[in-house]
Amino acid sequence: MNTKKVSVIISNRNDVSMLVVTIRSCIEELKPLGEGQGEIVIVDNSDPETYNKLNGALPTGYIREGILKIYRQDFPCIFTARETAVSKAEGKYIMCLDSHMIVGRDMILDLVDFMDRHSDDKSLGFAHPPINWAHQHERNARHDRDMSTCELGNWGAAYKYEQTITWKGMPWMCRRNWFLNKDTGLGGYGALAEHKLSWGGGDMHIGIKPWLLGFKNWAVPTRAGIHIGPFPSIDQRSDKHSTIVSKVGSNDRYRLWSVSGQGPHALGFLVSCYVLGGEPMMRRNKAAIQRRFNRYIDIDKEWKTAIAYGAHEKAWLDSRKVMSFEKMLATRPWDEMPLNSVHGTVAGAR
Repeated sequence: MNTKKVSVIISNRNDVSMLVVTIRSCIEELKPLGEGQGEIVIVDNSDPETYNKLNGALPTGYIREGILKIYRQDFPCIFTARETAVSKAEGKYIMCLDSHMIVGRDMILDLVDFMDRHSDDKSLGFAHPPINWAHQHERNARHDRDMSTCELGNWGAAYKYEQTITWKGMPWMCRRNWFLNKDTGLGGYGALAEHKLSWGGGDMHIGIKPWLLGFKNWAVPTRAGIHIGPFPSIDQRSDKHSTIVSKVGSNDRYRLWSVSGQGPHALGFLVSCYVLGGEPMMRRNKAAIQRRFNRYIDIDKEWKTAIAYGAHEKAWLDSRKVMSFEKMLATRPWDEMPLNSVHGTVAGAR
């Protein structure tokens, strides 16, 4: 029996100061739910020298109160870390965050309200607030990804009404008992967790899989979750019109998960494509993966490996999905849901 309303799950690898910022932001935004209704579950994958620093940095008083829970996973894999966090969570709902985030004001409250109002909807998958970046204006917040040319397309839009969307990475909220369930739910990260792969592909994987299984992803109009990093580096030019506004140093690394898991960084994108849509989806997204991650992965070299890694989950998905990848692209099921009538959210009321 669930004893809490929401469990915020965070996988951490070598963040210390940013993790503390994320924790404190979560604690403040869990308070409106009421005492004892929220918790933060962290699964840490940090290197030993960083892990030893956490004891002196984390607000341990919240650990004693049962609000903050920390588990150690020695092998660094973001997918198994998140699945472990879900398995340890007590909340009716789980909300996933990176370890370097600021939670938008009333974001959690609005997501819970949405989930409660859709409690009888068996097709409900993920509820998404918009995401924004710390160095950008709030008008750059986005709810979804543009899948018109490939699944790794550009960012889409932010929406003022509740409506179905393609997919987006964290932050997201869903039912805890749906996420890992392989019989009636999503089945978690599947092949990416099974083979403990390096970073890359997980958000797309769990984002598109709901549609194939007959579930829906929703945009919830609320304040954005703010991602801290990656920061741009702008060099001064000879015309003196541009100056350095930010340089990323060794203490401000962004891709903390790039040295983690098995296989080359971003292999998960290729594996996910095979699971979701077979080799046609792999070919459809090959150029996008190559363009973004060619310094990490030789796609042609890893092609057969990705197929082998994805074979088990693909067989499971093929036996359960309600539509093929090709049908999903042709019918665009996220466009079938009309815009809901305006529903007032706490964030939108201000």
